[in-house]
Amino acid sequence: VSVQSFNMPPFNPPESADSVSQLNDFVHWDANALGDYFEHQGLGEYREVLIHHKITGKIAPQLTDVDLKDMGIEIVGDRCRIRHILKALNRKARAVQRNKIIWSGVEKLWFDKCEGCVNTCCGIFPADPSTYKLTNNHLKVRTVEPLRIGPIRMCCCNKYNVNNIDLTQVDDVDMSGVPAPVFQQMCCCATGKEILDVSIGDEGSVFLTVGQG
Repeated sequence: VSVQSFNMPPFNPPESADSVSQLNDFVHWDANALGDYFEHQGLGEYREVLIHHKITGKIAPQLTDVDLKDMGIEIVGDRCRIRHILKALNRKARAVQRNKIIWSGVEKLWFDKCEGCVNTCCGIFPADPSTYKLTNNHLKVRTVEPLRIGPIRMCCCNKYNVNNIDLTQVDDVDMSGVPAPVFQQMCCCATGKEILDVSIGDEGSVFLTVGQG
């Protein structure tokens, strides 16, 4: 069965309840899509029940055994199967929320495009900036340690370090601004940088360099 809900693509049910970990958008399912999913799990006789009671993907993980009884599902085994599937959906809901990226950023290497052009030989030797991703639980910092010859930043042979910072371990976050040189501001409309100092207890600090604002 293929169901079109709002602007969602047609729903293609997975082969088993274990595949629910791959269902990234189930919280957006309407009652029809959820009914199709349960039909695929061998519980198709309750599809119309779910639709009648307007049970959507967002509501489904909150259903209790009492709720299922009130909906007219009398067979104990079926209620157990439904609750098992709903627990899997609930685990997925929490996992999606934990891993949802709420902010991402890229290290600001240069104050302006002219500086970047000079340091990369007009893009012939592209830069490899560090990247940052923030979720509800973690800050993932992919730090690039470039090979340098004197002050020149090379575009190859870089070293990488990925640090997944547990936000519960963060003690403090300080920010300091670094203005662009006046000459670059006047000639190239250069903008400054902001340096975030993320303090992580005994592990020290992690620094993020981003653009202003």
